[in-house]
Amino acid sequence: MKTLSVARLPSVAAIVLAVAPVFAADDRVPETQGFHGNLLLGAGFFDLESNLVAGNDLIDANTSVITSVTQAPPSNDTTYAIVSGELSYVFGDRWEAFFGVSIEDYVTLDFSTRLGVRKQWDGVGVLGASFVTTAALPTEAWADPYLVGAPRIATERDASGARLDWWHIFGTNFFARLQSREIELDTEASGTDPALGLGADEILLLRRDGTDSRMTLGYRLESGRHTWQPEFTLTTADRDGDAIAADANMLQLSYRYRGDTWTLAASASVFQREYDEANPVYGLKTDADGYAVSLSAFRKLDLGVGDWRAFASIIHAEHDSDVDFHDASALAASVGLAYFFGR
Repeated sequence: MKTLSVARLPSVAAIVLAVAPVFAADDRVPETQGFHGNLLLGAGFFDLESNLVAGNDLIDANTSVITSVTQAPPSNDTTYAIVSGELSYVFGDRWEAFFGVSIEDYVTLDFSTRLGVRKQWDGVGVLGASFVTTAALPTEAWADPYLVGAPRIATERDASGARLDWWHIFGTNFFARLQSREIELDTEASGTDPALGLGADEILLLRRDGTDSRMTLGYRLESGRHTWQPEFTLTTADRDGDAIAADANMLQLSYRYRGDTWTLAASASVFQREYDEANPVYGLKTDADGYAVSLSAFRKLDLGVGDWRAFASIIHAEHDSDVDFHDASALAASVGLAYFFGR
């Protein structure tokens, strides 16, 4: 399965979306022509502590009113239904077109939809290109997260762009991934509360629209039933506001055991984020570090018809900022059934 990848919910939810246990299928194209895919049904639980995230159509952060821009984040928890899937078609000569939310992304709360193609060449590897968007289920952020004493208004945060993958680079176990996405908020009002006393130039430092780019280099080592996958990711948030623009790096290690009945996977990551300018609300940069860990399991089911599997996944992430208001943490768990076809 894959991890929380950073373009997903802001702050700690992005970390949750960067821990990836059950390994993605981007590294190979099936030999059998025709349709392939999966259907995912289940339920999830999400507990989030954040002053910045308002949720999405499935997950709500109920704390719309804050009493101070220095308060620690409150806790909000919710349950949600999982109905998702991915469909691909394999053409001749190892070409594949795919669409949907991959199973490894959904159980880690990454609701981005991908539409793309991949091709497998002997001696070169598997190259893929896809369009990535959250348009079907955009994240919601607070239009002004620093508004005190009055209900904050949620606004949609859309992230759309492109992703390139290269697996088995020139026949090796190395892989690389490039992704760039445009971040757009329907309403941007950060820092406009008159009680903050910010000037026009200071308010501009808090604009969140812009571009997020990330580059990953990793290595997948398979030995019998065991797979180890270390990877390193560099992320650049080129935002309109210099107090929001940042550079980050993440180191992640994933492990998978694939048995006849059970598939078990675990992942752990650590990250650091450094911002370009001080946040004018505090006069300090909101630099942060943190970690995320996850554990997932799939079990084959003998239901008589088709390839059915039960799954369960749990993820915990912490985001420790130099400013307490920007601290965050998340706990996510999901259970359900997965049906695979065309395999």
